[in-house]
Amino acid sequence: MERGLGRTSLVAMHTGDGWDPGKLLMLATREQARDAIRQQVPACSKCRPDARLGLLE
Repeated sequence: MERGLGRTSLVAMHTGDGWDPGKLLMLATREQARDAIRQQVPACSKCRPDARLGLLE
């Protein structure tokens, strides 16, 4: 999960591989990632965690 600059809000979901890890990323379980995407946290358009989690319609 990628946090915003204030470190309190989530700004994007990533798969965790192939993306530039930085200080604003935090680990999430598969269930946490699914919940975040379902609650409108945007999925990264490059690594597509929504596809890997089977959330695409």
